[in-house]
This record gives sequence, structure tokens and C-alpha cells, in this order.
Amino acid sequence: MTNPRQPPDVFDLQPDPRILPMLGEITLPQWRCLAEFIDNSVDAFLSAKRAGHEVTTPEIHISVPTADSPTARVTVTDNGSGMDPATLEKAVRAGWTSNDPIHNLGLFGMGFNIATARLGSVTKVWTTRAGDHEWCGLEIDFDALVRQRHFRTPRLTRAKVDPHEHGTEVTVERLKPEQRQWFSKTANRTKLTNMFEVAYSSMLRANGVPISFALRLNGTAVRGRSHCVWGAEGSPPRQVATTRYGVVSAHQPIHVDLQPRSFCVKCWQWLPPDDEKCPACDSPDNVVVRQRSVHGWLGIQRYVSDTEYGIDFVRNGRKIETDNKDLFLWDGGGKVEPEYPIDDPRNRGRIVGEIHIDHCRVTYTKDRFERSDAAWEEMVGIIRGAGPLRPDRAGELGFGLNSSPLFLLFQAFRRNNPHSKVAGAYGKLLVVKDNDAATAMAKRFYAGEAEYQTDAKWWELVEEADRELLTPPTPLPVPGSGGGLPGFGPPTAPTPGAPPVPQPAAPPAPPKRQPIASLSREYRDHASGLRWEIRAFQAMSGDPMLPNGAPWALKATPAGVHEFFVDVAHPVFRSATLTPLDALLSELAWSAMDFLRTRRPDVTFASVVASLREAYAGASRLDPVGLSGEASTVLSTVARSLARSVGPEDGRALFGELSPAEQDAVHQRMAGRSVRNPQSVITEGRFLEYAPRDTLVRFVERHPELFFDGRHWDAPYASLDFERPSATDAARAQVVAYYVALMRDAVWLAEQDSVDLEAASRPRLLRAALALELLAGEPEEPGEQ
Repeated sequence: MTNPRQPPDVFDLQPDPRILPMLGEITLPQWRCLAEFIDNSVDAFLSAKRAGHEVTTPEIHISVPTADSPTARVTVTDNGSGMDPATLEKAVRAGWTSNDPIHNLGLFGMGFNIATARLGSVTKVWTTRAGDHEWCGLEIDFDALVRQRHFRTPRLTRAKVDPHEHGTEVTVERLKPEQRQWFSKTANRTKLTNMFEVAYSSMLRANGVPISFALRLNGTAVRGRSHCVWGAEGSPPRQVATTRYGVVSAHQPIHVDLQPRSFCVKCWQWLPPDDEKCPACDSPDNVVVRQRSVHGWLGIQRYVSDTEYGIDFVRNGRKIETDNKDLFLWDGGGKVEPEYPIDDPRNRGRIVGEIHIDHCRVTYTKDRFERSDAAWEEMVGIIRGAGPLRPDRAGELGFGLNSSPLFLLFQAFRRNNPHSKVAGAYGKLLVVKDNDAATAMAKRFYAGEAEYQTDAKWWELVEEADRELLTPPTPLPVPGSGGGLPGFGPPTAPTPGAPPVPQPAAPPAPPKRQPIASLSREYRDHASGLRWEIRAFQAMSGDPMLPNGAPWALKATPAGVHEFFVDVAHPVFRSATLTPLDALLSELAWSAMDFLRTRRPDVTFASVVASLREAYAGASRLDPVGLSGEASTVLSTVARSLARSVGPEDGRALFGELSPAEQDAVHQRMAGRSVRNPQSVITEGRFLEYAPRDTLVRFVERHPELFFDGRHWDAPYASLDFERPSATDAARAQVVAYYVALMRDAVWLAEQDSVDLEAASRPRLLRAALALELLAGEPEEPGEQ
């Protein structure tokens, strides 16, 4: 690190050495500090690849302290090509950067200095190339530099055992006390692993982009974290047919090549299209023509979450932003409107993706893309198109056709719960009914368990939910009942006068059992520490596993799996308060209590049952907030169905039938939602979407012919005919009264304050919840929401 003398008429603006330790005051999380070192190693691998001597098995090893000791240190080593002394000197110089900000991760020379100063006060860097006879190194001692008032530090060497060895080693010593304490905690080291799994996931996989490398933290391999999405590798394509947008795949690949642009590698800025020299440095020497593309994918996650969804944005292989939700917002000229998820009362989503934008600028801390960069806006247009994602809102604002990947996914999969509980409803949305079960399986996916890498187990749950909607659960055929099983049926009458024919004894038929995917999973009890891997089966009465007419049984197998057999047709399940899941959880609770009887006498059966239900029976929980949101969705679906049943003249006439107060309320709501063409909304028969809910109920009561006989509900109304007009009118009135009563229960749910709903009685909530189930109409086509 030289500091040449300057002529007396020249100012020396070299910074004071005190600037280096001050860099440590910049807030940078521990994982980002280590990521700076990883980035430099990745750049070394990429440089070697571009130079034609690619590293065969690129590896990076990180060692962090496991105890709060004064001698603790952080070390990062790689097997890259190494550096010569001149390159090493520049690589650690404050403010220096390479001349290639296009292909590299280590964008800023300051990053290395900030990271080392943040962790400790002494940094040693050793590097060597294949064929060198020794390691070359240097030491940066911040305290010593401050005392000596200059940046000069001696060149160090050390012996090299293997002349073919190559790579770089960075060690930070004299760690700050707070850093030693942080690294010494096991949970924090786990956080490091988790962050690296996500940030470098595209390069920690086989066939990584733009390169693959192995990463180890304290000797343990760090695996790239993949997204748990439908249609993943090894799974069949998952698609849904929509009327308006055709077949929409749950996995949307993206690759758009953009026009090349001139770029100044010195000033790091794009040039105007016709400029050949940089306006900032006034030179053409640093201008290159840069290729640009937006590539990656968007998809649908196999579970919904209030945090684990969104888009990852990647630069040169490293994820800069994860689970970002900015593209789910519509900025209508300063008024930002959330568009996804807007149909889930708990704001849970499942649209995810990875978008590579290598040409877009990032902040110096590499935690965010620059939103002011024109390249960012260009990417937004490719991923979500122009205008709102909501078609009705886009139409109101005059935007045309949108075929962007995010728009298509939004139309087909925006909902996390079917509006209409009819057969096929869950399959059309790719939604698992029991999200707790879907989330639990996702944890096994992330843990790398082979049988959870495809989406087959999630699809089993979808199919089971749709089968339940198709027909109620029915018992399997009983031997001798004529149910159609081979070898069973009514006895054949002998022919009169014929001698008896001896019949050979037929081997007993194996019991018929049907797997129950929704109950087959891992269950854990925290009090006992017991774990059960359950494989559940629907069995019929008389199954040898259900002796003496028992409704269910739990059996351990030699393989360690527990099999649960249940006769769903048993009279005990005709109760409104007992389900096969309740039976299984009670059996597991009994098993836990048997284990704890002498070990933990303080644990009660009641507490174990309550804990298991809290963990695994969430789908049956009466959630007032969720019910309220579902009620709003159901009523909105009824309101939207009118537009499918009326023509332009009918729309205006029906709106004219509303009272002046009702019309005013509709206009006010349209104004509040910035509807630009209210007359079009009225003509199309969409005004009910803006009407108060009581108005909607009264409208259905006045015009039942627009909602029954398959228009929204399948129930007959106009088609009812009892030959006598009075009988027909009475039957029709009964149909209308029945559905109006259900709608009033839904209105009560939708409009009650959350505090009042929490205080509502269980029977009242149950009645309203059942009303939502009974109000299910014809399934709304995906893409027509």
C-alpha cells in the first residue's frame, strides 16, 4: 500500500486511517458481512471461468466461533485462482473497485472494508495461485493504522506445501465483544445457514446460475433452498383452464432479451441511446455495450402464508431482495393500492418467484435494487404489465389487454379458498383445504426429504377435498352386502332336484381399505417428546383391525410407522362434535399419557389433547376473522353473478328500480373506488358489486329469477311447477326465504366488529359458518373474478 509523495502544489486527499474503523459503525448484519467475503470468492470463480481455466469443484468454507472467547476469529477460504500481490493490494484498498461492475457480485471496494471493520479490528488476507511457491499476505490492523497515521503495511509470506494449491483466505481477528457473543449462540449460527441457503440458492443448486459452488459453514454443507411450488421438477404440469385467458400454468417461465445499451463501467451509469461517450467522465474509453435480459419464473406455492410469499430479485446469482411484495401493489399516480392478497382475510399469499435482473443497479449495502433505475421500471412492466392486476379496475382506468405472467397467475390463482364448495373447486385453484397440513409438509420439503420434493402428497390432499365435495363419505362395501366386491354377494339358490355341489373353500378376501391423505402425516407431542408417523386408512365394519365393532384403532408397525384404521360409517361419527381427526388425536393423547404416566405425573390428558388440537386441528377452528372475510367473499360472488345474467338495457332498468338512497350509496362507493365510468358499470349489471350488503339481499329477494336455476345457485325457482299456481308460488317463496335467511347470516358475519365476533356464542358462529357452506353457488370460472 504505497503513498507516493505529492508535489507541493497538489492537495493530498487520501483519507485519514481513522476512516477504516469508522466504517464498522455502518449497520450491516452478520450474514451480510460474511456475504461480502463469499461474493469476492464467487467473483474469483467467475473470473476464472471467463478466462478459460474454470475451477473444477469451487468451494467456500466459512468458520465462525462457537464460544465467546477473546481468541475467537472468523475465517473464509476458497479454492479460487488466487491473486498476485498487485491485485491483492488493490482488492483491500478502501474505495477501490474492479473495472468489471457488470459480471461481479463484489460491486464496491468499500464492502470488504465495511464487513471487516464491522466484525473486528484485525484482518489478515492470504492468497496464492497454482504454481506459486509461497502464500502472499497482508495484515490490516485498524488500531495500528490509526497510530501510525498512514496506510502502509508490510507484505507477508508463508510457506506453501503443495505448489498446485490455489485460493484465498480471509481471517478477521480481535472480534468485537458483541460479535463474539452473537456468533456463540447456536440459534444465530442457524440463522446464518438459513440466510445463506436463501441468498445463494440459485448457485448452491446443481446447474446453478451463473455458476455452481459448494458452501460449508463450520464444516456443515449449506444447501440451496428451493421454492415449494406446484409443478416442480418431477411433478406433472399443473394448469387450470380459464374462459377468458385460456389455460394458465401454475409455473410461468420468463425470459425476455432487451435491447443492448451503452454503459460506463467507470461511472456505473447507462448512456443515452445515441451517446458514444460518458457524459459524466467525458470519455468513450470506459463505455461498453451491455447485454440485458430479464429471466426467471413465477409460480404458485403449495401452502399459503402471511410472510413466506413474494418475489426474489437476483443479481449475478445472489438474491438481493427476498419475498418482495412491491409488484403486488398498484401505484395509480401516487395512490398505492394493494392488489394481492386481497381475498384472504388474514393477508396470506402464495405467489412466489425468482427474477434475475443482472443489469439493474443495487445499493452499496446490496440489500435493495435501486427503484430510480430505469431498468427496474422496465422489469416491472415485463413481470406485471401495465395497469392494475384486477381486470375490472384496469377496465375502469382504460388499460388494455394484459398477458404478463403475474397477471395470469393473479387471475387463475388469486384466491386461497374456493368461493363455491363444489366438486373440483380445490383442484381448479390448486389449494390444500388444510393449510396447516400443507405447511407442515412444506417443512419436510425444505428439510430435503425425498418423498416431499414433488407435489404428489399435496395433490392427494386436493383430490381428497374434492372427493368430499363430490359425495359425502360413504362406507366401503361390507362382505355379503352385494356391494360389488369380488367374492361377495347374495347366496345363489340351488337348482331344484340337483345334487348339492361341494364348493371349494375360497381364500378370504383382503380387507378393503382406502388411504386417508388428510390424516397421514407426522404428529408430535411436546410434553412427551413423542413423534408418530401416521398412515391413515378408511376401513369397513368387520375389518380385522377393528375387532368387536370398534370405530378406530392405532397400530405400530415394525418399520416405526403407526397405522390408523377408522370406520367412518360408524354411528359414533354421526355426532356433530366427533370426527376421525378427533379420534386420532385422542388416541395419540392416550399413547402420550401412557408414556408419561411415571415420567411426568404433572401432565394431564386434557393438556395433551388441547396441545395436539392446537397444533393439528386448526382447519376446524371457528375463526371469527376468517369467517368474516369468507362471508364478504361469498356475498361479493353473489353480487358479481348478476352481470352474467343481464344485458345492457336490463342493467340500466334494474339499477333504476333501486331506491334513491340505494342509488346514492352505489354512486358514493364507486366514487370512493375511483370508478371512472360509472355508467358502464351500471349498464353491465355490475352495480351490485358497489351496493351495501342489505341492498344486495333485498335485490335477490325482489329478483330471484336472476340468481336461481343455475344462474348462480342450482336450486330451482322458475322451473318449479306444482300445477296449481298457489302451490308453485308457495314453493318458490320457500326457496327465496331459505336463501335470503342464509344471506342475512353472511351479512351478519361480514359486518360485525371483530371484537363482537370474538364474543359471539359458539352456536351463533356455527350457524353462520354453515350458512356460508350452504350459500355456495356455481363455481366461478378462474380469471373471471
